[in-house]
Amino acid sequence: MGTTSILLVEDHEVFAKALLRVLSGNKDLNVVAVVESAERALEQLSDLSVDLVLADVSLPHMNGINLVGEIRAKYPDLRCAVLSGHLSPDYVQRALEAGAHGYMVKDNPGGILEGIRHIMKGEVYISKEVGNTLNEPPTATLPPYGDNPRSTTSNV
Repeated sequence: MGTTSILLVEDHEVFAKALLRVLSGNKDLNVVAVVESAERALEQLSDLSVDLVLADVSLPHMNGINLVGEIRAKYPDLRCAVLSGHLSPDYVQRALEAGAHGYMVKDNPGGILEGIRHIMKGEVYISKEVGNTLNEPPTATLPPYGDNPRSTTSNV
């Protein structure tokens, strides 16, 4: 497998820079662009050649889960993964239903790298931190699908 080109969709500059450092430390990964919103990602995708979109779940306006749904509808072969601080299985389920190939917890850089490797091999990857909660009943009250997860109250 050659170099994986990545579009990172992340509105928190400090996290985006930290993740860029982690990803750029791997010669087989190339972040070709970083955008701060789902809308900018959709605008730029037609001009970019990427293998993977990594999208934060909590973005302003359109959330990352809805972004994945939009991308998969327009670019069905493009792999997408959601980055999140939410450990709720509800978020994972929604991301997978939208077409995400992965759901990775933001505070585990090694897990993000592992997830990228699995996703690029054609596998679905869910962070171990979340995997432990998937058999539990839903714990978070989520907004309707079209709403932004950032507007929810959660103790996660």
